[in-house]
Amino acid sequence: MGLKGTRWLTGAFAGSILFGAFSQPVLAGTNLTSAKVYDFDSQVQLEKVKKKPRLAKIGDVMVPMDILKTGSSAWAKLLFNEGTLFRVHANAKFFFVPNTRSFQLKHGLVLSMIQPGQGITTVITPTAKIVAFGTALTVRHDSTQNTTIVSALTEKLGRPIFVSNDDGAGQIRLKAGEQVEIKDNVVGPVKSFSLPAFYQACPMSAVLDPKQEQLVAQEPTEVQSPLFVIREETAKAVAEQSTIADASELTKLCAPVPELPEEEKTRPNSGPRIGVGGCIPIPFISSCGPQRPGGLPNPGQGRQPAGVQGIP
Repeated sequence: MGLKGTRWLTGAFAGSILFGAFSQPVLAGTNLTSAKVYDFDSQVQLEKVKKKPRLAKIGDVMVPMDILKTGSSAWAKLLFNEGTLFRVHANAKFFFVPNTRSFQLKHGLVLSMIQPGQGITTVITPTAKIVAFGTALTVRHDSTQNTTIVSALTEKLGRPIFVSNDDGAGQIRLKAGEQVEIKDNVVGPVKSFSLPAFYQACPMSAVLDPKQEQLVAQEPTEVQSPLFVIREETAKAVAEQSTIADASELTKLCAPVPELPEEEKTRPNSGPRIGVGGCIPIPFISSCGPQRPGGLPNPGQGRQPAGVQGIP
């Protein structure tokens, strides 16, 4: 089904030992209902549901299934209703799903800063599934290479980050300062990277650098409060990191993705799907409730009330 029209992505995830002993129904959280575009640069396009695309404006409010697209030298900053922050880099195609804490990244690079205590958040790309209990991570999907790279900037007891491929296989857990690449549905080895070097090499994430607290003051007041909460955890992760990897690995982690070919920009949606209500079943722990014909959960089942350049 394409992004236009109903824009609903149907289907349920296939079973596997996915993300260990966690699933969306385990923890209550706050669903994502809106996101304000509070800052952007260059050409950012907003396609509201059942409306033609238009240039975004400061203060625009996205609702579920609205699509945000960034141009080749653009970026956008989003503040969600419960305090989660997203920074969306160039050439991205991004939206979030009703009645869930689920984001879909079809192409591009995002920095996700999730407010603690909001429940499980999922980020889905055409080749990977990420389940995060918090707090900060980057996700880069290049659809021209069918490759997703996930990098964890924080990790706290009780708030892990799990990554698998599109089919739920190859599940791994990332700690702060670790990244993994999923290419053509194959989960690669977990690699370490230097967090201090990452913040220096990736301006998109510099606001989380423990040594650059002055950047927080440049953000709107409503953004500063959630940033300070997240920065406490990024500072802790930097202080506790013992393994410093070769900084050359950083190039792929925060490099902007190439622009999509024209035929890809207009191609209907494909890739991972979530069930009605956004439930993500985890074997041995939970399911998405009674199934409707076609393998879809009944409505309401499984819901819970969860070198980049130029981004300051």
